[in-house]
Amino acid sequence: MRMGRRLTCMALWGILGVSAGAGQTSRQAFEKQGGFIGPDAGLSFARRHQDIHAAPSNPAFDVLSYRLDLSLAMVNEDFAGRNQIALVMKLPADSLVLYQLKLTIDSISVNGVQRPYTTNDADERFTVRLDSTHRAGDTLRLIVAYRRLPGIPRLTDRLGYYYFHDTIPGLPANLGYTMSEPGDARCWMPCYDEPWEKATAEISVTVPQGYVAASNGRLLGTTLNGDGTVTWHWKEGHQIATYLMCATVSKFTVPVSTLARGPGDVIPVEYFVWPRDSAVTAAYIPTVKQMITNLGNLYGPYPWDKYGMSSVTPFAYGGMEHQTITTIHEALQTNQDVVVHELAHQWWGDLVTCGSWPDIWLNESFATYSEALWRETLGGPVALRELMNGMLGFGNGSWTGAVYNPEGQGLYLFSDVVYSKGAWVLHTLRGAIGDSAFFRSLRMWRQLYSEKSAVTADFQSAVESVMGRDMSWFFDEWIYGPGWPVYSIASDWENGTLSLRIAQQQDQGWPTYAMPLQIRVYTGTRDTTLTVRDSLRTEDFRFAFSTRPDSVQLDPDGWVLYRAGTPISPPFGTGTPLSFSLRQNYPNPFNTSSTISYIVPGIVSGTDAPSGVNLTVFDLLGRRVATLVDERQSPGEYLVRFDGSVRASGVYFYRLEIQGGGGTATAVRKMVLVK
Repeated sequence: MRMGRRLTCMALWGILGVSAGAGQTSRQAFEKQGGFIGPDAGLSFARRHQDIHAAPSNPAFDVLSYRLDLSLAMVNEDFAGRNQIALVMKLPADSLVLYQLKLTIDSISVNGVQRPYTTNDADERFTVRLDSTHRAGDTLRLIVAYRRLPGIPRLTDRLGYYYFHDTIPGLPANLGYTMSEPGDARCWMPCYDEPWEKATAEISVTVPQGYVAASNGRLLGTTLNGDGTVTWHWKEGHQIATYLMCATVSKFTVPVSTLARGPGDVIPVEYFVWPRDSAVTAAYIPTVKQMITNLGNLYGPYPWDKYGMSSVTPFAYGGMEHQTITTIHEALQTNQDVVVHELAHQWWGDLVTCGSWPDIWLNESFATYSEALWRETLGGPVALRELMNGMLGFGNGSWTGAVYNPEGQGLYLFSDVVYSKGAWVLHTLRGAIGDSAFFRSLRMWRQLYSEKSAVTADFQSAVESVMGRDMSWFFDEWIYGPGWPVYSIASDWENGTLSLRIAQQQDQGWPTYAMPLQIRVYTGTRDTTLTVRDSLRTEDFRFAFSTRPDSVQLDPDGWVLYRAGTPISPPFGTGTPLSFSLRQNYPNPFNTSSTISYIVPGIVSGTDAPSGVNLTVFDLLGRRVATLVDERQSPGEYLVRFDGSVRASGVYFYRLEIQGGGGTATAVRKMVLVK
């Protein structure tokens, strides 16, 4: 799922009718923040969510299937429903405990017999008393008739079902949709509302004629009821978690194409959109099909019977990965990052679902990294690195936390730590174990937990089964540990020996990382790549090297998530720093200010004598907007702050030029200012 900054930014986009078309928005325009803002916002979403998720992790039953009938008049937010829940007992029990919130239950029957029940909005559950103690293995059929009635106070960001009237400027028709992640399915249907509990689902939605109702799975057909209504029948025959079930209703048109996954295996690929968006989304479907094929090549074939997207506004999120039918903000319906992110969730989040909310990174980090993998298929390693550098968020407060269990650290469940930082952790894992092992691990992950839920320890086991060795060193540092490494490197060469010193300068409360690190050594027109196993706060390495290198570079291909530290002394002798480097600014994109780091090498002058250093910022038209450095500097590593508070949003370039000893070194990088 992708969110906007909050409703004040993203959903107001839709209310005002702004359309992004096929253009690309800034990543930060649709990072997750929160849901609809209302007068109840005094208690944080994270706290409310944490309070309600004290459910037993081992209920007395397994849900087998849901058969849900919804009736939506499409004139207000009220509705009526009937949910038939088939379940099998795992343990002896004389009662059943399920979830509902702010629903009015009219009746409950078990195996055709009416049963007494109690509801408790404080813990968001209801209890059904059975006629006797049922044994393990008994199958029960629960039928719950219910309604959502007006006049009942509700949290405005936990309605479950959202209704908007066409009187909103720019809204072409009445609109209703469900939005359940993480725990709001209970707000529009009685169910067992936890991510580890999956079942099949049939969803029938009755609406006035002229409305289209999109939902999970394949369309079985429509029924004209003779009273001015039509019922849309959908069936998801695969296992699905309740937060991934949905219904989206408006006066949609449906641009559709087909995708052949193999001989005789054809699935529909479709958009549910308003007529104003029909042409642009129809033209974008071939790109969506290419995304499905390319992700299938990486992860295994697309797993479901269709792929669709319902385009809506107002919507407080960028998109939501409902199984087989993503709900996407109209302004982002052809945004490649958002589209491929939600599509990737069909594998990671829907097919394999996080087994608990502390494991949410297994959904969101994987989908976010898929954005980078899609860019890689289009533009190769350069495009991959460009997007990954754009994800760097050292200035984001949540990044100091661990990827695992954001709420347990006092963070919002959907903080960027489980998005961009988690994606960087996966990228670092890929660099550490190599492409073959990384993608085999993902396929093993899929094979072991297809249509199931799993937790972080299960993913670690999948990687270990591929690697054939313990991987706790990586998971302990990168998944369960806070922060990130801060590396500094110094180098010199004397008498045929290249000496390297690597220092880890991160906070003492953060892990000391045991990582394979690549060092590239440049000599004339040749380069040599060395791999060291760095595992100490300061560690020295020596290599036989017959000629004096021109420069050295840490992590030259950009695989490791790290921040540059402060300069350190070379390890042996009196040699000078060898590496010339202009690093990517951080954060990037940035708001107001960003930091640029660079290394002045001794090799430019061949001695420790100062070199002439010029660091300048230019706009897209090549106009100089700032001179950050123009002086002579001794060899070493430097940090410079660029203040963009008086600059307009946009793309800027910064150029480093170092002169000395008859030599000149120049490098240019791009940065993005977003306000």
